[in-house]
This record gives sequence, C-alpha cells and structure tokens, in this order.
Amino acid sequence: MKSIFEAFKSNRDEHPDSTAFLIAAGDRSIPITWKQFADDISAIAWVIRTYAAGGTIGLLGENSYEWITGHAACVFSGATVVPIEVNLSAAEIAERLSFTGAAALIHSALYTEKANDVKKLVPGIVIGGFGSLSTDFFIDQGRRALAKGAVSVFDGPPPDERRTSMIVFTSGTTSKPHGAELALEGVAAFAEYTQAQLKMKRGDRSLMALPLHHIFGLCTTYLMLAQGVALGVCPDFRRLYDTVARFRVNYIFLVPALAGILADKIAQRASSAEAAFGTPIDWILVGGAPLPRRTYENLASLGIQALGGYGLTETTSLYSIATFGADPHVGSAGRACDLPGIETRVAEDGRLQIRGPCVMKGYYREPERTAQAISADGWFDTGDIGRIDGDGYVWITGRASRTIVLSSGKKIAPEELEERILALPGIREVVVSGDGESREIRAEIFAAIPEATVRREMASLNGNLPVYKRVKTVVVRTEPFPRTASGKIQLPKSAPARAPVPHPKAAAAPRSVRRPWSRQRLRMPFVFVFALAAAAIAVAALGFVPTILDHYGVDIPDSLDTLFNYVDWAGELLLGLLALLLVLRAREKDK
Repeated sequence: MKSIFEAFKSNRDEHPDSTAFLIAAGDRSIPITWKQFADDISAIAWVIRTYAAGGTIGLLGENSYEWITGHAACVFSGATVVPIEVNLSAAEIAERLSFTGAAALIHSALYTEKANDVKKLVPGIVIGGFGSLSTDFFIDQGRRALAKGAVSVFDGPPPDERRTSMIVFTSGTTSKPHGAELALEGVAAFAEYTQAQLKMKRGDRSLMALPLHHIFGLCTTYLMLAQGVALGVCPDFRRLYDTVARFRVNYIFLVPALAGILADKIAQRASSAEAAFGTPIDWILVGGAPLPRRTYENLASLGIQALGGYGLTETTSLYSIATFGADPHVGSAGRACDLPGIETRVAEDGRLQIRGPCVMKGYYREPERTAQAISADGWFDTGDIGRIDGDGYVWITGRASRTIVLSSGKKIAPEELEERILALPGIREVVVSGDGESREIRAEIFAAIPEATVRREMASLNGNLPVYKRVKTVVVRTEPFPRTASGKIQLPKSAPARAPVPHPKAAAAPRSVRRPWSRQRLRMPFVFVFALAAAAIAVAALGFVPTILDHYGVDIPDSLDTLFNYVDWAGELLLGLLALLLVLRAREKDK
C-alpha cells in the first residue's frame, strides 16, 4: 500500500508541472502546479517544525487551497490537526480546542472575527489567518530557509503514518460528537481501495465538493491528489452547479441531498450532463446515507452513473464502495473492502463490524467509550445493522440506535420506511421515528406537493404495508429539515419521558409543608364548606319566618317562638364557623 506521503512526493518529483488544483477567478480557473503545491506545503511545514513541533493545531475555514495545504503540512511535519466545523460557535470551538490541547488555530479570512472570539476564551492559544500579514511573515521565513538549504519535508524522513495525525470529530447526527484519533495509514487504505473500484486517471478533473472538516471530504481530497487528479475548489455548496460547469469535472463525491440537487439543476437546463457542461460526468460517488432510487434514476437519465459508498469517521470513511461499470446493486452501499489486512463481517446481532488500519485508535480522552466501540481483538462495531450478500455487496438496513421497538415487541428500521416514502412523487425529505412513549411509527415529511396530497399518498402507501409497519402519525413540514455541515439531516435527539410540571409555588415549598394531594383529598374540604354554607343559609332563611308571620298578624305560640330563637342562634354560629373556615383556607393558599 503506497502511503499518501509517498504519492505526494512522487507527484512533486515526477510530475512537477501537472495541475494539482484549479482555483476559480471570475469565470476562469487558474491552475496550481504540483511544484507550487509541494513548495507551499514545505514552507508551512518548516514553520510548524520550528515553532510548534509535535503540537496540536486547529484548522478553521471554508474549502480552499490554503486549507488543504495547511492540513497536509501539519500531518507531514508530525503535528496533530483538528479540523473545525465552520458552523460551530466561538464557545464550542474554544471548548473543542481546549479539550484537544491545541496550541494554535489557523483560520481563513472569512472567520477572523470568530477566531478572535475564540482567542478571548482561550487566551493562551495562537491564532493566524490564511493570507494575513503575520502568517505570511512566518511562511516567508520558511521559504527563505528552504532556499538557503533547509531540508524540505519531502526530502527528509517520511512521517510515521501510524501515529495519530488527526482528531476528527464525529458529525453528531444522533449523539454528542466525539473526537476520533485517525492516522494517515487509514487515509491511504481508503485511497487504495477507492482507486481500485473506480475509473480515474491522471489529468482528470474532480471537485472538492464536501466540507473538508468532514472525513468523507477529507479522504476523497487526498485520494484525488494522490492519483494526480486536478481538484477544483468549491467553497460554497449552494453554487455547486456553477462550480461543476466552471471546472468541467469528470467525477464528484457527494452526499445524497447534494446529488439530488445537482441532478435537478442539470435536468432543468439540458437532457444530459454532457450537453449541460460540454463534457460528461462519468460518475458520482455518494456517501453519508443511502442513495434514493429516484435520485439514482434521475442521474442515470442524464448519463451519470451513481455509485454507493459507506464508511464512518471512526473507520476513516472506509467499509465498502461500489465498482464503476459493474452492476451497482442499486440501494446497496457498495462492495465490502477486501484489501489485505482489512476485514469486514456481520456480527450475530446483525451489526456491521470492521478491523484493520483504517479503524481509529480510539476516541480522544474517552477510554471507556473506546472500549465499548472496539473489542479487545480489534473489531470496531459500526452501530449499523446490515448484511453482506453473496457478491460481497453491503446492504444497510438501519442504525441500531434508531431502531423502533413497538409495544408488540416487533422492531422496525426507520430507514426502510424512509426509502419507500421518498419514492413517492413530490416527497423531498422524511424522517421516520417512534412517536413518544407509544412507540407508534411517526413520519415527518417535507414535500413539494400540497399537504392533502401528501396524506393521500401516505394513506395509499399504508394500504400496501403490513399493519405493524404502517405510519400512524404524519407531520407535514413547511420547510426543509436542518442539516449537518456534511449535508446529512440533523436527526432530533431522543427526548426523555415528559414529567408532570409542578405548580411554581409547590415547587418552591419545602417538602414538610407541601406534600402531594390526591384528587379525592383536594375535593373533601370544598364539599364540607359547601354543605356548611348551605346549612347556614337555610337557618338564616328560617330566622325570617317569625317576622313574616308577625307582618300578617299571625299569633306565634310561645313554644314555637322559643324554637325560632334557637334556630337564629344556631344560624349565627354556623355563619361564624363558615367565615372562620374561609379565613383559614385563604391563609393556607397564601403559604
């Protein structure tokens, strides 16, 4: 297996004038040669070795030539690089850098303000911007030193490709992000297996169309550079179509959402990719999630073969990749990696596992979680449920953590239902989950059709599903789901069972004063007060009887007059008791 370092050195020495990068400049593209690329890496590597030897360095910025140059300089010079997601807040970046012990943060001009805010939160950290005067001063020092005879990073001993050269945080789609310790040998394994499955050659053009802080984007970038393929830089994924047109690329690596968007935009303008761009797009490799059949068919109608791939941050993006030109087994995640030294299998409980140099060393500073993920004999548990068929193709049937367990005990993979719902006309996005404590199946849908039509389509689909798989609740969204920086739908975190909310006064009162009351106990005082009030009113009414009889000239016997006097006295007593009870009740409520 040829190392990434050896591939870069070979390109510098044997193809110095070939194009490594294509940089956009208005409507034109400017080539950057392998000699210039290697010289820039060497100058930055000199600075790192001189001022931050063996340190940990954060890297923050949009996709750019400077970003990948800085990353390569870090890993080749013996530093550890922490790619930072650009959507994180300054506080989150500061926390991540402090956690990893980073000594410096290198950033693009677009994130200068955020980097300065990080500096306030982590006073000891050194910050430097791409193209800033201070950064250029140090890089110019490196260039002068190399010109005077300092040994270039490519002419010295090769780096240890088994050491932790990167701490890449997981996407956090379904849980808290964790820092995976990765080595360059894992990137080399990805590059070797991917190159063997796909059609690519020196001089072809590809596109850096995934965020570089994400492992899929990072690995595909090193793959293209190692193979001598010229890379076009796409800093803004919203301008994907325009960037593809500018660089006239032969192949692209995308997540399903971006592949679908690109297919729609091409179809709006032409009958094929070649007619739209003037050059064909041979293939698109899709990772991050299964490719919907509709997107596959749309791309095929435009002359583009869509291929599946599967991997995780913890496996350096490697597990399986489809073979270009072969039966793609639509819906599969490609053929399981069979490189020497890499093994894949399905555990007894259906979980996909992998072992080999592509597997992370562990989660940074999380030994207990690492032990849960990697067995004593080196098998990494992906957490995905799936199977490997007789042809070696991998089929993902669900994420173990997302499996819905119904009250009947039956288990449902939400991904299976999501695929069927996405096949319905007009459905753009869907997330299937278990609905609260009932665990009934719930589908939240974003569509390009009216809600009434969505519900009719879902009713029709339910009619073709087994009873236990039918969607009980359908929620129609008015806007797309939020997504992670890599383009995946941000799944909602599991919520705990909802507890009753206490009355504010009850919550503030001491346990000795405010204890729980049953509904029966709360009702009894009111029943007693009501009965007492009714009796008092009745007695008071009887007290008026002698007055009325006297008014009409009726003589009242002495015995009856004595009785009325007692009744009048009793009424006053009852009214007094009622007033006392009401006062006591009011004082109790005020406590």
